[in-house]
Amino acid sequence: MRWQYERGEGRYKHRWGKDYAGFEPGDKGPIGKCPSSLDQTTAETLLNRGVPFYESADAGSPARIYSVHRGVIYESVPTTPGESYHGYPWRGDLPGRPPLPRPILKQLQQQANSTNDLRAFNQWLRKYGRRQN
Repeated sequence: MRWQYERGEGRYKHRWGKDYAGFEPGDKGPIGKCPSSLDQTTAETLLNRGVPFYESADAGSPARIYSVHRGVIYESVPTTPGESYHGYPWRGDLPGRPPLPRPILKQLQQQANSTNDLRAFNQWLRKYGRRQN
């Protein structure tokens, strides 16, 4: 199955002029911002190399797709379930966020290692991963 990346017509919520991923304050919490160099082709490639997460065994399409680029974890959510997705930088330290499932985290770690981005990946997790009590 090949998924399409849908930025969204006129949508700028997850875009900014900086060439790195980060977050800006928002009314409902931090808003993930993608690097300015992350173009449509790269976003779609990342989406289709990503790790799908299904909410149940009988789900017809992934509820989320996780990928890693330059060590940054991205989360994509359906715009048209099973067909297109929209992504943004992931952070797990927000209230009410469940941690990434261990198998997904392991696959992302392997992807980061294969692109020599493991150090940046581990830094992202230390900075934005779920805090343990």
